[in-house]
Amino acid sequence: MKLLALAFVIVFVGACESDGKDAPEVAQRKADCKRLDEHIFRISPESRSRLDGLPEAEQQNRLAEMVAKVPVEDIAQCAAADPAVIACMQKAPDVAAVRACVPPPKKG
Repeated sequence: MKLLALAFVIVFVGACESDGKDAPEVAQRKADCKRLDEHIFRISPESRSRLDGLPEAEQQNRLAEMVAKVPVEDIAQCAAADPAVIACMQKAPDVAAVRACVPPPKKG
């Protein structure tokens, strides 16, 4: 029985794993989400206070570090979001405007 369970797990994990490559449109959406994360970090008062006064190259390095720490699940969730919402957020000049882009929850 244990062997059968182990075989099932191996087959299931193998089926769930991909070759690590996303379809081009998914890869593009994930890239857009990473740019959105960078934009949000750039306009966020908390992040901005850590970036102010640094040379532009160092700001870019710090932003890249922050974006790299965003969990992959968050990037995947963003990539599944409505592209219009993502576009709205990318244009937002401040955090309040980012929040205003989020549609209200659906009632049902």
